[in-house]
Amino acid sequence: MNIEASGQNLEQTRKLIGISQKDLYQAVNVSRATYHNWVVGKSEPSASQFFTMLQVCWRKRNPDVSPALFDQQVNKLISLEAE
Repeated sequence: MNIEASGQNLEQTRKLIGISQKDLYQAVNVSRATYHNWVVGKSEPSASQFFTMLQVCWRKRNPDVSPALFDQQVNKLISLEAE
C-alpha cells in the first residue's frame, strides 16, 4: 500500500466525517507530530491504531448504532482476509 496515499485517505475521511485531528490523535494516544507524519506519508499507524481511528470515525458517523455492530463488521472483514 502506498503510505502517502494512505495518509491522504486518512485525512480525507477525517474531514468528511467531521472529526478534528486532535480527536483522532488523542484517541490513539499519539502526538500531533506523529499524526502529521501519518498524514504526509512519513510513517503509518499500527494496525491497532488504525482500527481505533476507524472505530472513532464509525461511531461519529453512526451514533445511534450499537458499538457491537462495528466489532461484528471488523471481525467479518478479518475472516474474509483469512480465507
